[in-house]
Amino acid sequence: MLNFSYTGKKEGQDISGLIEALNKPQAIAKLRAQKITVSKIKEAKANGSSGGADPEIKTFLGMQLHSDKLSDLDVMMFSKKLETMMKADLPIMDSILLARRQATKPGMIKLTNSIIEDLNQGRPFSTALEKFPKNFDDSYVNMVKAGESSGTLALFLNKIVSLVEKKLKIIKDIKGALTYPIILLTVALLVTTVMLVKVVPVFEEIYGSLGVPLPAATQKVIAMSNFLTNPSQGGVLVLSIIVIVTTIIFLNKKVYAVKKFFHGFSLKIPAFGPLVIKSIYAKLSMVLSNLLTAGVPIIEALEISSRVTNNILVREAIGRIQEEILTGKNLSELFAGEKIFPMEFSEFMKVGERTGSVDEMFNSLATYYEAEVDNAVGALKQFIEPVMIVLIGALIAGLLLTLYQPIFNMGQVIK
Repeated sequence: MLNFSYTGKKEGQDISGLIEALNKPQAIAKLRAQKITVSKIKEAKANGSSGGADPEIKTFLGMQLHSDKLSDLDVMMFSKKLETMMKADLPIMDSILLARRQATKPGMIKLTNSIIEDLNQGRPFSTALEKFPKNFDDSYVNMVKAGESSGTLALFLNKIVSLVEKKLKIIKDIKGALTYPIILLTVALLVTTVMLVKVVPVFEEIYGSLGVPLPAATQKVIAMSNFLTNPSQGGVLVLSIIVIVTTIIFLNKKVYAVKKFFHGFSLKIPAFGPLVIKSIYAKLSMVLSNLLTAGVPIIEALEISSRVTNNILVREAIGRIQEEILTGKNLSELFAGEKIFPMEFSEFMKVGERTGSVDEMFNSLATYYEAEVDNAVGALKQFIEPVMIVLIGALIAGLLLTLYQPIFNMGQVIK
């Protein structure tokens, strides 16, 4: 059901409100049955009939409480609901209508309204999803098409849910591995800044009043402190950092060679690089397995799967495989010729080509690299946490020793 807002007259009185109907003509017919003369009516896309709050409730101090944007988690939950309802033999239209009534996010309401409209006009579910490429990529849509053509949409929705869940798990694992080191680094920077801005000037004043000769290391720390506490010099530093960071971001976005360099460099960072590339292998294999199972041709499947990553080196390699496969070469041979892919890809493909089960081999690769991602996350934590703690401890201890070194020297002179 859709919601329509209307204004009109009833018994000579102005009236306005909301009415639920499948489409605009039905809404007008319902209002006429209530003896309401409609002057204006339109679809109320931002509100739900059940669970959708009024705009006044959704807005607090001018800020929208719900976003139009749908996350991967929203898409997964939407797919899961549809799968559950279709397993219970509910038709796709009834399933979407129920999802619409349960929707609270404006983005989900907009999505379900659009799908209902397309289904009412006789368009397939997959065609309705194509209007939302940011939420439903080519792999999702192609798997839905396969489910529609085979009459097993619920089965393919189950595969989609599994795929999205695995993608979300990989992202969560990577974020989890990086969160603690980032927190440690932030704390270290804050502590160092506070020491340079607040503590070092106190020591400088004490040593100045005593006329104590300062070692070279202490002089450098005091010079750094003076630089940061001087408004003009500190401003130059901040501005320089902003310019450098902005330039790097701009070049990374606009200059292909620079972007390619950074993508390659990111894969060579100890502990972090293996985690990134293994997560790419896992997602790539998952998508290829599902697409081939859905009957998507290998050329198209490779094209779609290349979009699961932004890494230029991987996308270029897949592009070359796409071109070469047209010459009649085997996938195993082509994967073996690309240095970015490990030998597991070519070995698994050899088995798949011999047994006619390439899709199953990609599924096995996905399972293998999911486990490898878990191992890489563990390795990253084991590597980076102690390294960060040692570096932070050494930094703070070094600063303190540098500040107290003149006092130690004075003690030796007195002896």
